Amino acid sequence: MVPVAVGLTAAAATTTTTKATMRIPLLSKIQRHSLQVRGYASPLVDEDSSLSHELDIPKQVHQLVNPSNYSKINLARDISQSARLEKRDIGEKMEGAIRTEKDAVHRRLDDLLDRELMPKDNPAEADLVAFLEGYHSIGSTLGCIKVLRKMRECDITPTPPQYAMVLNLACGKYQVRTIYTVAEEMRLAGLEDTNENYESFFNSLLTCLGNCNQSEMAYAVYTEMRERGLTPRHQGSHSIIVSLAKIGEIDLALQILQESVGSSITFDWKTYMGILVNASFYMHHKAYKLAFDQLTTVFGVQLTKGDYDYGLSIASKAGDYKLATSILESLGRLGYPIREREYEALFDSLIVSKKWETAFKVVGNMRQTGYGKTSRTLRTLVRELTAKPAQTERLVAEAYEAMLETSSTVPAILDTSTLNALVLSLALSVRVEAAFTRMNEWFDKHSVKRNIETYEGLLTGCGKSKGNKTVAEKTLGMMLDVDKLEPTKEIYELMIRVSLKQFNYEDAFVYLESMKAQKMAPGWPTYASIVRRCANVRDPRAKVALDEMRELGYTVTSALENYVAFNYKSGKGAYGDNDDGSDMPEHSWSGKADKDKTATLKDILGADAFKL
Repeated sequence: MVPVAVGLTAAAATTTTTKATMRIPLLSKIQRHSLQVRGYASPLVDEDSSLSHELDIPKQVHQLVNPSNYSKINLARDISQSARLEKRDIGEKMEGAIRTEKDAVHRRLDDLLDRELMPKDNPAEADLVAFLEGYHSIGSTLGCIKVLRKMRECDITPTPPQYAMVLNLACGKYQVRTIYTVAEEMRLAGLEDTNENYESFFNSLLTCLGNCNQSEMAYAVYTEMRERGLTPRHQGSHSIIVSLAKIGEIDLALQILQESVGSSITFDWKTYMGILVNASFYMHHKAYKLAFDQLTTVFGVQLTKGDYDYGLSIASKAGDYKLATSILESLGRLGYPIREREYEALFDSLIVSKKWETAFKVVGNMRQTGYGKTSRTLRTLVRELTAKPAQTERLVAEAYEAMLETSSTVPAILDTSTLNALVLSLALSVRVEAAFTRMNEWFDKHSVKRNIETYEGLLTGCGKSKGNKTVAEKTLGMMLDVDKLEPTKEIYELMIRVSLKQFNYEDAFVYLESMKAQKMAPGWPTYASIVRRCANVRDPRAKVALDEMRELGYTVTSALENYVAFNYKSGKGAYGDNDDGSDMPEHSWSGKADKDKTATLKDILGADAFKL
């Protein structure tokens, strides 16, 4: 009969006054007041206005913030029906209705507080405490602050647990300003500045600042807590550790983690996951390894493929082959395919830690399965061998001996790409004579064929060592006469750059003409090198090179043009008085290739040019 009474219209209530009056007692005061809070303008609810006079203030507050089960059920039914009619998500509809009802309760609490307690000079402490708990139950920090101020004005000192209740509420809402306001109320109320009274304040402030990513302020609060002898709680320690890790202060986060663990604070997997994610972003080896061990060994958390990939990158750079092995084992257990780049990470970690034999075994096994046959796999080997040029020859010798020992069990390791990496390491360390000698010795001794990458690596080193033209010409001659390899575009460009570093750089134009005769166009860097070299000595061919760059569609930057204009001036230049280059010496270059002539290097330089 309750829904019937609630559903009566005003007209029905007027004509059947006696029946309606008889049905009013069927609704309890709590139910009618909860319906009034929800905004129902029913005469059956409105005509009973004696509720606030019949009940004391704590009970009224309790009824406002704790609706009856009937009210909750009726509200849920109305919302579900409305959501179906409007074809909206019932969760979204319910959330909006709950928020609206909380706002209505908040307004009624404010009205009740302003009407019953604010005008009084000495309200009852129980009434104020009831309002404080009521505002806390609906999540209103502003209402709590209002009650705390009223209590202070009435010389009623709230207890530390009551302050802690408001502080925890503000912490959950990330309201830093409210936390400071509560602390000010604590000071004005004369609360003694002791660790017991202010422990909740510091912990709430620490947690809130950490969750709001105010890492610097959170660390200042943490430092003050340590000076006071206070131990941060689990939530506060978790928030500051994660917030510091987010801004890259991972070492500091690890320090706080160790201090917290030493204070018998136990962290769950979420803390270590926060450390692992940020350690992956900042490539921090120590933090990643700690978090990885805790997550996989202690908590048994299954990481994502991206987390494992970051871990392999970190392990390869740090030389932690044990971590790389653990990650590969985890990937295998989870059913992920182990591809070439995962094996390369293990190889890189072994190379960084100077485990030559094990590293070569890994590469040999990779090649037996079809992986690791390109020079890209050995790029870390070259980088580590050339990191300290003074030690390159010794490290190359050690790596070579380790390769020979490994080749007895894994023959696939002794091939062209591995020897190329060793030769390239010597060449890049400006040991081109030693690189040329080792190239002749190693390839012939083991009957391994040289390829074009072998010569490109050696010529690259010649270009770095202030243009070692002698070794460069020997290398080119061996490529043409011994191995019968056709020079590529890269070979021509390397020879041009080597020649440009000589005092007499005319051979650069010889290689350029031969290159164009083979219908190869030099790249922009090569042309730029020619322009700068000619401009340095006011060679008019700098302008010719600029014109040819424009014909090929290359961008002539203003910096390059200004460089030519600054160095090249009209007047008597390095090659005569004429600006058009008519007084150029023998082997002059006009900038235009002879289309009718298909010259090769041997045709231009002669058959005996590259004799060793």
